Amino acid sequence: MKKFLTTLFLTLTFLAMVTGVHAGEKIKIGAASSAGEYTNTIVPAINKALNEHGYSAEAVISAGSQDNIDNIMAGELFVALTQLDVAALNMRAEVDLDETLVLLGNRIAPEALFCVAHKEGNVKSYDDLTDLSNLENPIKISVGKQKSGTARTFQYLMTLDPNLKKENFKFFHGNTLAELNRLNSGRRDVVCFVINPNLDNELLKHIMNNKQLVFVNIDNPEFAKAKIGIFRIYNILDVPISKKGFFKKAETVKTLVTWVYLIGNDKQIDDKLKRVLNKVANKPDLLPSDSVVGKAKTMICQHLPKLCKE
Repeated sequence: MKKFLTTLFLTLTFLAMVTGVHAGEKIKIGAASSAGEYTNTIVPAINKALNEHGYSAEAVISAGSQDNIDNIMAGELFVALTQLDVAALNMRAEVDLDETLVLLGNRIAPEALFCVAHKEGNVKSYDDLTDLSNLENPIKISVGKQKSGTARTFQYLMTLDPNLKKENFKFFHGNTLAELNRLNSGRRDVVCFVINPNLDNELLKHIMNNKQLVFVNIDNPEFAKAKIGIFRIYNILDVPISKKGFFKKAETVKTLVTWVYLIGNDKQIDDKLKRVLNKVANKPDLLPSDSVVGKAKTMICQHLPKLCKE
């Protein structure tokens, strides 16, 4: 009997080590800021869906997608949310692909890249960002905090377009709203940020209310060819930036849309939990329809109905 109990204890201990989840504990999912949609909408939605399978989850506050992946690679987490392009930056073969990283399920929520310039400034189009004659006067570009989703998005784009060179830019990592204000004084040439596309977003409202600021199309067709396996990383879409009025059409900007995915450490998740996480991430009604991310997904799916049905 004693031998049996010892064997049982060792077996349960091994399973807990493999899955990273002990009996009665929640699955810790790397999210983002305490006020963000990853933390307050997506993880609670995943938790609700997991409850149907006998699991639960809680959000772990982080600096965002790259911080989540770093925590997975360090063994501090084994499941997290990430932008697909940030995952691609970490998983691409030419930087020593780590086969422990695995995407779980399908796309959960859309993220759109917005870049803004001053209408009297020196950036009018994507081609201005790749003008190699500008190296003596680098473009002053704001891409959010270091290691933020926006900063990593821009870093990944530089791996896709050889003309989008690091040397052509001077990077800034300040608060996005403050950086937008600095466009008016010429202290910045372009400000980029990645958000769930949502017409009620305060940043979009701020830009639309400032007649001196303009959106820049990010429309290099090569970006739409990038993939991780069968997953397309970007779609180039006309993303709405204003609501339709009685006498006017909704304004749009042509830009990149990527998606939020669950990512995990393949060596730390047992097959049963992996199947459950895949099933949960694939739920078409996972997100509350009245949430910011739910509305963003609905808006994007109206443009890409086939994609959202896959």
